[in-house]
Amino acid sequence: YKVYLHNFSKFDAIFLLSVMSAITDNLSPLIRDGRFIDLKFQYSDNYTLYFRDSLLLLPASLRSLAKNFNVENKGIFPYKFVNNKNISLNYIGKTPDINYFDNISKDEYINYSSDFFNNWNLRKETIKYCELDCIVLYQVLIKFSKFIYQLFRIDIFKYPTLSSLAF
Repeated sequence: YKVYLHNFSKFDAIFLLSVMSAITDNLSPLIRDGRFIDLKFQYSDNYTLYFRDSLLLLPASLRSLAKNFNVENKGIFPYKFVNNKNISLNYIGKTPDINYFDNISKDEYINYSSDFFNNWNLRKETIKYCELDCIVLYQVLIKFSKFIYQLFRIDIFKYPTLSSLAF
């Protein structure tokens, strides 16, 4: 199976590598220019997973990909709030201030925060945001795969990068 994570090469790979290496000695990373192109993970004789970076195949933000491929919006999230060491994952209370969000309008913020009535839950919103990321990435990859197959009869999942796909 192939597992795609957006920006895997520069973010998730470091975290997953330490966890995976505790489970198996059968890891085969393909690294080029300091970026993980493919990480083969074998567990027993029955399971083989290939972890890949979808950003290397579709070099744009997940938000812009969702818009360009006309799929579900990934939502908004207060990154600056959650990255504050003084904030607990169990925080429940007022919606974080607009300054904790990136690239949203005041109207978007008002609309978003009106759903919570001082009952914003960081844990729930984090899980929801991660789930939406997965759904959006899946939808984008499926649409891109169908598009490329219809045009060129090529399976994108055989190629880990845009340059290898183009070649």
